[in-house]
Amino acid sequence: MSHTALLPELPRTPCLLLDERRMDANIAAMAQRMARLGARLRPHVKTHKSPEVMARQLAAGAAGITVATTREAEVMADAGADDILLAYPPVGAFRLKEIGELARRARLTVACSEPDHVRSLSRLGAEVDFYWEIEVGTGRLGTPPGEPTAEILDGLGEEAGARLTGILSFPGHAYAAYSGEERRRIAAAEKDALEATAEALRARGIDPGTLSAGATPLTAAAPAWPAEYRFGNYVFNDATQVGLESATLDECAVTVAATVVGRPAADRVILDAGSKALAAERMSAVTETFGIVRDHPELAVRRLYEEHAICEIAGSTDLRVGDRVEVVPNHACTCVNLHEEYTVIGRDEGFGAWPVAARGWS
Repeated sequence: MSHTALLPELPRTPCLLLDERRMDANIAAMAQRMARLGARLRPHVKTHKSPEVMARQLAAGAAGITVATTREAEVMADAGADDILLAYPPVGAFRLKEIGELARRARLTVACSEPDHVRSLSRLGAEVDFYWEIEVGTGRLGTPPGEPTAEILDGLGEEAGARLTGILSFPGHAYAAYSGEERRRIAAAEKDALEATAEALRARGIDPGTLSAGATPLTAAAPAWPAEYRFGNYVFNDATQVGLESATLDECAVTVAATVVGRPAADRVILDAGSKALAAERMSAVTETFGIVRDHPELAVRRLYEEHAICEIAGSTDLRVGDRVEVVPNHACTCVNLHEEYTVIGRDEGFGAWPVAARGWS
């Protein structure tokens, strides 16, 4: 569904549009998927940074939330979240201070991947659980799965104040997978790595707790098992998910409204939404441009300056200076973080406003 008729009513552009109907449908679809898989969902709120969106995810059955920053945790705790996973290492005096304060307000779990991470938590004087992160192919944080991780955790012993409650992985390399078959292989390998680690821990008398997995490109490939999935981007979807065939264009709930500010040549349209509104990011080779212009397949967003999007025209277009369009961003998470608020298009086609309350770090 297009919002072309509503765009002229917007007071200014660029602005971040949130389609309430599409978002609610995405939340409901994921809840149904989790029920079919026999899994539970702990959605990553870094995508939306919005208490209003979080409330709908929790109402749909989410078991808790995942955050990337202490700022996100604080905002969501203020809004009523009481079971929070901070999927980021507890490093830095500022971060540890905030973790200690959060642990007194909600059940807080922190992702660790170094023995010093756990030792830092143990010195906080507050009860903080931790998930241990294993590396499954992304090449970011984490220890090798299976026996190497079990040996490290066994060597930690009983760290006072910090308790192992889960094993976590992040298959971010799924963004480079070009086929459904390849994504299924990545999802299966992630499951195997988590289960091998859990088995090695049990052999040492250590309870592995929850097995926590997932990246949004793997939603369709996710295996059925009693795990925890931390999908986040699904709530909005974006041009990358469309390119990876993890979502359809109609399932993209967030767009950036833009105005045509120039028609300098027959093959070029200039929009007022540049890198400060769309985010100059290509997460996958399947996205060759910087977004999808809804209802205008003849346009390709080829270049971004700070306040300008340069669109190439394939064939012809009827767009004129002053016309407005919607651009589906390549990456919803980073795009949202550029904006202070959502302009919410309600089910009645009226406008509302929700703050992007948890943007930033402090």
